[in-house]
Amino acid sequence: MVKQGGRGAYGQFSSSTTQRPTSLDPVKIVLDTCQDSSGENDLGVDLITGDIKIRHPGTYLIIAGPQIGKLAGDKPRWIDFWLRVNDLDVPSSNVRGIVRDHFMKDVIVVQVVRRLAQGDKLNIMMSVEVADEGLGIETIRPAGEPVIPSIILTVIQL
Repeated sequence: MVKQGGRGAYGQFSSSTTQRPTSLDPVKIVLDTCQDSSGENDLGVDLITGDIKIRHPGTYLIIAGPQIGKLAGDKPRWIDFWLRVNDLDVPSSNVRGIVRDHFMKDVIVVQVVRRLAQGDKLNIMMSVEVADEGLGIETIRPAGEPVIPSIILTVIQL
């Protein structure tokens, strides 16, 4: 494991866009912002695809906090989030949130400790129970306050 100055690689990423799946198939959450990282040689994010690329092997703590909501419907509906590495789902990484109506907002926490190899590609995935109620992750822009991203992702090499 490569360390610089006694610290491992880290990165804080987010999305400034609302993302609502239009099918029942799993979709990759796109990240478009890097708030901070330990350097472009440690962790990188492809801001077009949202792929996190691991440049140093090691054990990583991965914490994602998607902001969930929906546009319509009055029945409780589920939305799932999980980790995918190199296009393979990580076992036991899935969490489920329930959105009851279009007024409800919540943050669901996904957290995993995982060994990752150099060159691994990391993604946060989501799927929804129904595709016609606008269920997904939402960016909120409150007046006079910072933007609430649709997801915040923290990756820390332990």
